[in-house]
Amino acid sequence: MNIKDRMIMEDYHKQRDDFIRLGDIVHEILRCIASDSGILVMGIEHRVKSAESLEGKLYRKGDAYQSIDDLTDILGARVICYFTDEVDKFGRQVEEAFVIDHDNSIDKRAVIRADSFGYLSLHYICSLPSDKGYPEEYCGKRFEIQIRTILQHAWSIVNHDLGYKSEFGMPRVAAREFARLAGLMEIADDEFIRVRETMKNYTRETREKIINNEADDILIDMVSLNEYMQRNRRMQELLKALSDIDGAEITYSDPESYIEQLKWLKKNTIGDLQDMLEKNFELIIKLARRTLEGMELDILASNAALRLLCRAELISGGYTEEQAAEFISLSVKKKERAERQAKHLFKMYGEISGK
Repeated sequence: MNIKDRMIMEDYHKQRDDFIRLGDIVHEILRCIASDSGILVMGIEHRVKSAESLEGKLYRKGDAYQSIDDLTDILGARVICYFTDEVDKFGRQVEEAFVIDHDNSIDKRAVIRADSFGYLSLHYICSLPSDKGYPEEYCGKRFEIQIRTILQHAWSIVNHDLGYKSEFGMPRVAAREFARLAGLMEIADDEFIRVRETMKNYTRETREKIINNEADDILIDMVSLNEYMQRNRRMQELLKALSDIDGAEITYSDPESYIEQLKWLKKNTIGDLQDMLEKNFELIIKLARRTLEGMELDILASNAALRLLCRAELISGGYTEEQAAEFISLSVKKKERAERQAKHLFKMYGEISGK
């Protein structure tokens, strides 16, 4: 190692603790960006380059660095997003939060050759702004922030593990396969956005139909059932009635687990569910009073309405006690417990109806 590189390494050891503390500051800023912007990220991570890694870089790069200030990746942070368009959204937030060295920052996605097999991310060289109250000694230090999707991250890890940093080092027999894989992953990233937009549109359309009582033909699924529980006028009346029994506050819970139970009852559409609710509304209230009165609950999950609705249907729909036990075993795994609950349900109904 020459004198210049030794001086860089000495400065590195002197400043390493500062880079560690700077990393914590950068990580927190990135976390706040994700939280405040509403961009859902898979992960935020950072690292300070090890002495061994820095020595290797100095050895490979020769005279590229004259001092430690020329190195921009001693501290590196990475943000892993779910969607490609959110990489760009997060990038715009990074540009507002940090001082960007535009001469050294690069969107590697845009500069890669059309015939290359690489699959790269958005890179910024940054420093802390000096007018935001950050420690002065950290504000002049540059660091790298990479923003990428999950698939870009997976590609990078595979490339790293195989040891090929560019297409020039790739054996010819494998280069074409790598190019095809890179293309497939880019297509997959685009398709994830398309699926997300399809889900958004479906949710919006389903919500509007439920609010306008035009959802009879919509199949029961995770989206439609959740929207029904939150938007349907009659279901809201039921939840209000359940809340009034003992003064409990209704809290919304994920109803997905009831999809299987509704299918067992042969309720496949929102119209089926609505008909079942109308038919059983008064019976549900009677069952609820026997179940909830005197319990002094502060909070009642919205799924209690679905639970009572399904049990009312077991009674009013002509099911036997044995069939009711089979139904209850969908959520209660112990057969004996399911049988006890079915027996109790029919006994309670007999007391309510006087039969």
